[in-house]
Order: sequence, then C-alpha cells, then structure tokens
Amino acid sequence: MKKLDTNKLTDKQIKFFNEHLAYMATVNKEGKPDVGPKGSLKAIDANTLQYLEKTKSEAYDNLKNGSEAAIVVADAPTHKAFRVRGYAETHEGDDYAKKILKDTKFPNAYVVNIKIDEIDA
Repeated sequence: MKKLDTNKLTDKQIKFFNEHLAYMATVNKEGKPDVGPKGSLKAIDANTLQYLEKTKSEAYDNLKNGSEAAIVVADAPTHKAFRVRGYAETHEGDDYAKKILKDTKFPNAYVVNIKIDEIDA
C-alpha cells in the first residue's frame, strides 16, 4: 500500500468503508498488538470513522490510553483495500453519545470516533 497525499476519504472510499467489514489494530502500553473486526465501523464523513464499542474490549482500553488505530477494509475477491491511521475520541454517556445511540439497539455502548491522519491505498 502507498500513503496518499491526503487525510480525506473520497466518496468512493467512504462507500467502500461502509460496505465492507473493517479490522482495527491497536497496541497496549507494553506494545502488545490487538486486532479484531469492528462490525459497526462506518465512515461518517471524509475525515472521521465511527464505531460503537459494545464490549469495552482491550482495543477500547488501548485507544483510551492513547494508542493509534490502524483500520483496514478489504474486498477479498478484487484484492482492493484501504488502510487508515488515526487517533480516537471516545464518548461515554455524554450528550454526543446519547444522540448517536438514541436509535440503536445498543444504548449502553460507547461511541468511538477516529480522526483520520493517514490513508494508504
């Protein structure tokens, strides 16, 4: 993959993120990696990805402790893929989280926004 000269997703890239399963990698304070799928992850605008943290997992702890997130979405048949890197803003029970969670099946989830710093394609 090659780093792009922008940190903004195109409309096609937003659609791609929203149609494929994303995997996110983080690291803990000791540098131990964690990677897993984020089924609720979607691009909410050209510079922000969002997912609902329902399990309060190790990845969530890593993000809260300052880990960078690396997120990959891929289409296996075509081998097309994108990777983004960025840092998270977490929302636990604040007005923003309540607004986002209002019409979901997960009223007790946390909302995680990841601001995109880099895009690789």
